[in-house]
Amino acid sequence: MLGKSTNKNWFSGFRYLCLFLATIVVLISCQTALANGGGRENDFAAVENIWLLLAGALVFFMNAGFALLEAGLCRSNNSINVLAKNLIVFCVAAIAFWIFGFGLMFGDGLDHPVCTTTSNQNDQKIVSYLGHFSPTTEYNQFEQKSQFILLPKDDNPLGFPEEKFSCLQRKFPKRSIASLFFFQLAFAATAATIVSGAVAERISFWAFFWFSFMLVGFLYPIVGHWVWSEYGWLKQGFNFVDFAGSTVIHTVGGTAALVGAILLKPRWNRFGYDPHEDLYSSVLSEDMPPEFEKQEYFTYPSNLTSATLGCLIIWLGWLGFNGGSTSELQNIGHIIITTIMSAATGGVVAILSTPITALWSQIFENNPETGKPELSSLINGILGGLVGVTASSAYIDVPIAILIGAVSGGIVTGGSILLRSLKIDDPVGAIPVHLFCGCWGTLAVFWSLRGTEVYQDNYNVLGQLGSQILGWLIVFIVIFVLSWIVWVSIGLILYSFDIIIGIDILPTLDLRDNAGFPSIKTSEVELAQGG
Repeated sequence: MLGKSTNKNWFSGFRYLCLFLATIVVLISCQTALANGGGRENDFAAVENIWLLLAGALVFFMNAGFALLEAGLCRSNNSINVLAKNLIVFCVAAIAFWIFGFGLMFGDGLDHPVCTTTSNQNDQKIVSYLGHFSPTTEYNQFEQKSQFILLPKDDNPLGFPEEKFSCLQRKFPKRSIASLFFFQLAFAATAATIVSGAVAERISFWAFFWFSFMLVGFLYPIVGHWVWSEYGWLKQGFNFVDFAGSTVIHTVGGTAALVGAILLKPRWNRFGYDPHEDLYSSVLSEDMPPEFEKQEYFTYPSNLTSATLGCLIIWLGWLGFNGGSTSELQNIGHIIITTIMSAATGGVVAILSTPITALWSQIFENNPETGKPELSSLINGILGGLVGVTASSAYIDVPIAILIGAVSGGIVTGGSILLRSLKIDDPVGAIPVHLFCGCWGTLAVFWSLRGTEVYQDNYNVLGQLGSQILGWLIVFIVIFVLSWIVWVSIGLILYSFDIIIGIDILPTLDLRDNAGFPSIKTSEVELAQGG
């Protein structure tokens, strides 16, 4: 009976997956038919909005993949805590991005004029550093004027406000502001989700909650404005290029994750770490709860089935991640192919480099490993290939995508070794995948093909490489410093609440769970206590 029930559940899940894929095929078919036979402007606008919403849905679905991946690669007794953080992150991101992020990222700034319907040479001299705060509503004697998303009207079918988003409207004249907001919101939430994996099993629920809000509301949009807005500082000043977010999303998320992992320090007994060394006090020594006895550290993931399914979901979602970033519908197929090939090559190279990891562990870490292929290495190799190709998937051909994926797979392996040597605890490998491969992907843009928007008549390979290096370093340094300030500020504020109000009234609110001890609670009742 159990076997039949299990088979039935698998069949039911497969049926829903087929239905989902069939929906995608139908929508793409409609898109092709309209694009080839319609010719009317409203037809093209409908096609572009349908594709953008579908791509946004795929990116949103990646949240399920991240949750399954993180829960599968962490210890099972932390699964509720891990899943709760992956679920709350989109809730927080949606609110923060609506209130602050979208306007700061794509809104017209005070440092440049309103975008006209056409661009001219003088536009190249305009540099913008910041958008505007939104939403805001202005009242006067006769009307109420909103500066944020408007409901579609007869005289404004795409929903753009009368002001404050003129540059965004010029860049995407056939897409509604609501569909653009949804797609960019899914991107912003991804940046915050990256942080969750690197700080898993030891971050306080409330510390992660507020850091996610600050990251999506302020840190991420500022960098996004520099790179993706019409007159962004890095885009205009350095000709910096990042097609779908190797820098804007993955470097930003990976850098914030690195800072969090450094500040939180390793899990109990990981690299021989004991939190008593940092948190010893008479209070802790006298009132130590019995469950806070020293724990053994287990490196083997708790559920590789969950992690593998999460990887496949993320891979599927990435097709919308990169494919939805183009403004030219005819490029979608090419972008999807380069994305798939880079990911596949990254997974293969990560598996082939497993013996190198084993040899390193035997020689330098006195930790004998079998050298057999590991599923977790394959998973992170695939994800590294996806991150690596994100910045250039529209500008390269398939052989270059394969090369980018191969290097990304090696970077994931080498990055994991580097973190271990520095005793930085990253439970799911988020830092090598997103930060290190994000850096590589950003630099790889210099391989752009002739005829793309990057490769101009006066294209200089070394000059573009220099621009990519400088732009990436600026983003990394700025986000590293700001993330450090935000992490420390949140920890101090929440710790002050503990001292002033008392832990018997409010949950433990400093950066680490249980005042620095590992997350060990699993009941939903105890979830509010950070466990």
